[in-house]
Amino acid sequence: MDFVQYKCPCCGAALQFSPETQKLSCGSCGNQYDLEALKSYEKEEKAPGEEDLSWEYQKEAKGAKRTEDGKYLCPSCGAEIEADENTVSTRCPYCDNVVVIKETASGKYEPDVMIPFKIEGDRARQMLESFCKGKRLLPKNFRDKSYLKNLKGYYVPYWLFDCRANARMSFDATRVRMWSDSDYDYVDTSYYLVTREGNMEFYHVPVDGSTEMDDDTTESIEPFDYSALTEFQPAYLAGYETDKYDVDAGTAQTRAKERLYNSAEHMLRDTIYGYESVIVKRRSLSAENGKVHYALLPVWMFETVYNGKKYQFAINGQTGKMVGELPVDKKVFWKYLCGFTAIGTAVCSVLGILLFGGVL
Repeated sequence: MDFVQYKCPCCGAALQFSPETQKLSCGSCGNQYDLEALKSYEKEEKAPGEEDLSWEYQKEAKGAKRTEDGKYLCPSCGAEIEADENTVSTRCPYCDNVVVIKETASGKYEPDVMIPFKIEGDRARQMLESFCKGKRLLPKNFRDKSYLKNLKGYYVPYWLFDCRANARMSFDATRVRMWSDSDYDYVDTSYYLVTREGNMEFYHVPVDGSTEMDDDTTESIEPFDYSALTEFQPAYLAGYETDKYDVDAGTAQTRAKERLYNSAEHMLRDTIYGYESVIVKRRSLSAENGKVHYALLPVWMFETVYNGKKYQFAINGQTGKMVGELPVDKKVFWKYLCGFTAIGTAVCSVLGILLFGGVL
């Protein structure tokens, strides 16, 4: 398993994919490279017949050496990098360069499609900072902005499900009529069985393919604009961390079916009018022409542990939609609560004196 790192042809520094320009950018000399232009340059650099050579020393020069304890050496600085079996791209903790692991970015683990980042890192940090601004109950390190270092860009593995479906559902519904006379109030409740059936087409129903990511979080930052899907290019991973899926397509089907049922129920339920209550009784759904695609989708993730609890905050790396939960400093909470209670008590005392002082 080798590491691949994209280097600047001019100065040799590590390249990073820029969401703003959609090119590989060099933070050292400032040059930018189109993906196709960089591929052409790499082809020109190869000597005739090089593809036929397979010398062992060339493989070591191009990739990262593996240590006896299963770690890898960064091609840039030589430091050890931890990379488990699910890691596709990771960041060196010493030189901060991001490298791509060939084995988990190719073969059966190579995504069919992906959406490159559109939101720059600086923009994502500004969004998180603005969200936290004015929230006085956050822990101290949030108020001095040290938390921003925990914001990282991830390509999250997703399964995208397509199918044509036929849904049949029945609902228990009620209508209520009320009237009164001089003696009594009357309530008349009528019960109905309402059925609905419809054909519908589902396109790219997403299911998170990583156990590390909370499903509620990843589903809450939807939707993605799938018109921006593009062919997978390892160069897009430069500058971001990526894991391959550890939830396979077969396992993900369970969640996909649940989302299909919920969507179909919502659409059929919206066609029922004129009832006080509508409750689903039975539902069935059959699908055909089912297809599934493996995709990488961009997410800015913020994770922290506070008082033993894990908090996760996410920003859609394409649209900028934010969702998540942030910790609350309980000491600050009780401080403000006691302060408000004291102020309330003082106000009540003053009002009591003003209103009843003369009487007492």
